Amino acid sequence: MKGKYYKLPIDFSQLLQKRDMPAIALEESIEQHIHLLITTVLGENKDDPQYGCGWWDSDFDIKASNNEVKEQIENAVKASIVRYEKRITQIRVVAAVNQEELMLPATRKMKKKIRVTVTGAIAKNNNPFQYSSFFYISPLSYD
Repeated sequence: MKGKYYKLPIDFSQLLQKRDMPAIALEESIEQHIHLLITTVLGENKDDPQYGCGWWDSDFDIKASNNEVKEQIENAVKASIVRYEKRITQIRVVAAVNQEELMLPATRKMKKKIRVTVTGAIAKNNNPFQYSSFFYISPLSYD
C-alpha cells in the first residue's frame, strides 16, 4: 500500500490472523531501511546481488588503518543509500572508528566500534533527516 510503512521485521502472525499491521512514520521507515542496507553484505540478497554495503569485503582486513576503514564505510554507505533509498536527498555520511574493550563473561575483547551518522533531507517535504547507529566489526554485532 503506497504511503504506508511497516515495522521490520514483519510479524506474519498478524497477517495470517487477517489483522491490520501497525504502521510507522516515514522517518522510521527510512531509518529501518538504512540499517538494513548497512548490515547486508553484497550478494546476500539473491534477487539483487548489488543490494547492501560493499565494505563488508574488508571487514577482517587487520592491516587497514582506522582512517581507511572510516573512508571505506562512508563511501560504501553513501553509495548504497544513493542507489536504494530515494526518499532522502542531500545525503551526508560520517563514520567514526574507535577501538573499544568489551567485557564479556570470563573474557575481555578489543573490537572496532563503528558509529555511522547519516544526515540529509526527506525528499517528500524537505524536512531534515538524521540516522545514527553503531556496531562492532570483526565479526559484526550491533545494538
